Amino acid sequence: MEKATLPSAQESEHDRIPRGRGSVRAAAGLGRNFAAMLAWQVGNYLVPLATFPYLTRILGPSQFGVVSYVIAITVYGTVCTEWGFNLSGPRMVSQCRQDRARLNELVWSIIGAKASLCVISSTALFAVIRFDHHIQGLGAAVWIGWLSVLANVFTLNWLLQGLERFSLFATIALVGRFATLPLTFCVVTSPSDVNAAVAVQSAASLIVAVGSMSVAYQQGLLAAPLFSWRTIRTQLVESTDMFISTASVSLFSATNAVILGGISGPYQVGLYAAADKLKTVGNMVPAQINTVLYPRVAAFFSQQTAEGVRMAARLTTVGLLATAATTCIGLIVCLSLSDVLTRIALGQNFVEAAPIVDLLCLSTIFGNLAYFLGLQVLVPFSGSARRARAMLGAGGFNVLLAFLLAPRFGAYGAAVAYLTAEVALLGVYVMWIVRSTEMRAHFMQLKTS
Repeated sequence: MEKATLPSAQESEHDRIPRGRGSVRAAAGLGRNFAAMLAWQVGNYLVPLATFPYLTRILGPSQFGVVSYVIAITVYGTVCTEWGFNLSGPRMVSQCRQDRARLNELVWSIIGAKASLCVISSTALFAVIRFDHHIQGLGAAVWIGWLSVLANVFTLNWLLQGLERFSLFATIALVGRFATLPLTFCVVTSPSDVNAAVAVQSAASLIVAVGSMSVAYQQGLLAAPLFSWRTIRTQLVESTDMFISTASVSLFSATNAVILGGISGPYQVGLYAAADKLKTVGNMVPAQINTVLYPRVAAFFSQQTAEGVRMAARLTTVGLLATAATTCIGLIVCLSLSDVLTRIALGQNFVEAAPIVDLLCLSTIFGNLAYFLGLQVLVPFSGSARRARAMLGAGGFNVLLAFLLAPRFGAYGAAVAYLTAEVALLGVYVMWIVRSTEMRAHFMQLKTS
């Protein structure tokens, strides 16, 4: 039987509510979306909060550093395979969500593009392992971790986000995350169980991929595969700017772990990775504000009406203020309790990670604001290419500083590099927005609305 077209009851709130009650019901829809994503984020870190202290104590700093190093390598493959579709995908979905044929073609063309990139990145990894004896020493752990890159090809979180089905996405992600909880305690029992620890992480990605494909089909979002080399090439070209941006993010995070692994050894990688985990937990609320608002702001801009643009400006302003407020709360908590949190969550072997936690938490206020302004302000005003170049430059600046500071200061030096680059990136974005007459006028209209 043929799948039914997307019913209006499943459309985004702002596509179907009557004028006059629109702002109230749209706000309620955003509230539900944010609640779903916050529940996902909380659940996504409840498992690490249960397993993270266990892994740091069982594996120790050095072996935990090996696991983090392998995961950092897989990040490169994921970024290459993702090609920015996690950002461009929701925007494109929001523009064709009522056209089933176009939506189906979009989904399969992106899957085809990601599959092609997965083949290319896997070939590159094989070549690197062939000639890099350091990575050869990691054995099967690298290829076990690489399964998460394969899973990313078929993960349709971008589709569900573009359709604002955040509850569905959250449910799938939580099932994948909690399914791995007992595995960690069962298969990781000694410092030698590095491969098993990596396999648990890959298992979560595979579960989410299978779950998202199944749910998308059951919801009538997928039909028979429909794509061509032309559509695949089109998707790659149109998402290049977003790829450069997301690839630049890896220059801030994964690259620092890789640099530490090559210069300072696995112990420093373990300290840095553990501190980064704690920073991420404290930053989970502001991170979801951007995720929830992005498809809605993109949809308002796509209406090409004065009211739509005004609603986009209002939503962007509220989101910016909420991001700043929640980030500051998390920062205060982290800075006040970093010593205590480090000892409780990581154990006595990680006491040296406390000052690194302080620096990485401080970087969140600059990084969150920069990411929000870039995605919600620069991109809608045809600034995606400029945003990509700025992020690439800031990422390169971080790498340069990390190479200079890591040999002497280890993980602390890498954290200083990260913080400095985030400050520089935010400064560039603010300068561009202030100097732009068009972007200033976009927000000034709120005073007259």
